[in-house]
Amino acid sequence: MTKLRAPLSFSLAITTVAGRIGWREAARISRRAVRTVRHWSESDRHGTPSLDLAIALDRAFIEAGGGYAPILESYARQLDVAMVNTVACRTALAEDIALASRESGDAIGHCIQALRPGATPAEIHRAIVETEEADAIFPRLIGRLKALLPGNGVGREANGETI
Repeated sequence: MTKLRAPLSFSLAITTVAGRIGWREAARISRRAVRTVRHWSESDRHGTPSLDLAIALDRAFIEAGGGYAPILESYARQLDVAMVNTVACRTALAEDIALASRESGDAIGHCIQALRPGATPAEIHRAIVETEEADAIFPRLIGRLKALLPGNGVGREANGETI
C-alpha cells in the first residue's frame, strides 16, 4: 500500500531521494539502517535526518541526476509557508499605519477649519466625524503592533513556536 505524504513534508523529500538513489544507498550515506531511513519517509513517524545527513542525501540525489535538492526544497517551502502570516501581519500593519496617517491628517485639517472664526456647525460636526474616524483606527493599529510581540500571534510564529 502506498502511503500518502504531505506535499511539503520531509517524509516526501526523503521518499523522493530514496526513489532515485535507493533505500540501501540512502542508508549507507546516512550511516543508518534502512529501517531508520524508511521511518524518516513516513509522515506518521517523528524522525528526520540531521542537517549534515540531509545535505549528504540531497547531494547524492543531485549527483544521481536529480535536478534539485528535495530536502532543501522541502525546508524552504515550509519556511515560506510559516512566514506568510508574519509577512501578512506586517503588510496589514503598514496599511493600517497609512490609513491612520491619512485619517489623522483629515481630522487635523477639519479641526483647523473648525477653529476659524465663523466656523459653521456643519464644519465643527465634520471635524468631530473625521476625528472619530481617525480615533477608530488606533485600536486596530495597537492590536497589530501587539501581535508582533513574542508570545502573541505572529511573534510566536516568528520564534518558531506553534499557536
